[in-house]
Amino acid sequence: MEEQEELRVEPWMRGVLLLAGTYNIGWGFFIFNFPESFYQWVSQSEMAVPSIISWQGIGVLFFGLLYLAIAIYPSKLVYLLLVGIASKLIGAAWFYWFVMEGEATKQFLFHLIMNDLVWIPPFAVVFIRILKVRLVKYQLKT
Repeated sequence: MEEQEELRVEPWMRGVLLLAGTYNIGWGFFIFNFPESFYQWVSQSEMAVPSIISWQGIGVLFFGLLYLAIAIYPSKLVYLLLVGIASKLIGAAWFYWFVMEGEATKQFLFHLIMNDLVWIPPFAVVFIRILKVRLVKYQLKT
């Protein structure tokens, strides 16, 4: 009986991915449609908004859709979760060096933690758990 429970993707895993997808779609929509507000808040400056900010919004929207797709087909698309983890790490570093130009405001740190770093541990746990489910299913087939 215990083996059968190992064979399924737990509802909380899909929940994490659905939450991440919904959150990223909302945040990406906001960044894309209101780049000035976002940039002025995160940088605490009145400087002109870099045009790349709108593209960042599109990227965040894309990853939101990616997380929703993984939630629907977790076993098939599990490796795309590694792309999501990498994007959180690389995106955070890129934003710091190229948009913030090495300056860290309190708002930037909040943005970094809430939009990138907070998702890495649950994504890693979900990734490992889904790989285990795939491994058990493969072993049962052979």
